[in-house]
Amino acid sequence: MAEYKKIVVGELEVNCYLIYSKGSKKCFVLDPGDEGERIVKIIRDIDLIPEAVIFTHAHMDHCGGVSRVLSEFDIPLMMHEKELPVLRSDINKEISAALGLSIPDAPDRFIDEGDEIGSGDLKLRVINTPGHTPGSICLESGNLLFTGDTLFAGSIGRTDLPGGNFNVIQNSLDMLKLFSPDTFILPGHGDSTTLKQELSHNPFL
Repeated sequence: MAEYKKIVVGELEVNCYLIYSKGSKKCFVLDPGDEGERIVKIIRDIDLIPEAVIFTHAHMDHCGGVSRVLSEFDIPLMMHEKELPVLRSDINKEISAALGLSIPDAPDRFIDEGDEIGSGDLKLRVINTPGHTPGSICLESGNLLFTGDTLFAGSIGRTDLPGGNFNVIQNSLDMLKLFSPDTFILPGHGDSTTLKQELSHNPFL
């Protein structure tokens, strides 16, 4: 099973995760939302070898630091194809311009349900969980589940933004309920939790 390091970045306090193998030091950079320079420094400080950047979804607060990371490391950017309109949306462009940040117009690779990224003890399985956005995904590694803005401790991602759909996210949550209760939930904002805790206390589950 992979190890991880959480880095809280930006004004909206997004959880960027470095998901890595203790043995090989290879890592994936998940949702570098801001403070790309700090993310790069932490990668360097703990001697990790980035393999790819992955977006759980393409809202600006989850991808604003990606250009700095990609300029430092020659690695591919991955996300679900249905996130392209979100990535290219006017609001993403406006916010990035206002903050002096730049985001790519497209990823290097599209990923989809059931895809496995990596190998050995650094392997992530892609789970499609639309609802917050059309192409939102979760990533599973052993008993770790990186949920982006689909599931939070005590809440879920908002569905009132363009592309959001409450009924669709409910379907995604119904599917996540089938995971082991011991699954460790690592969301895109806020504290980590367990599925058991959420099944007992999250009103949306």
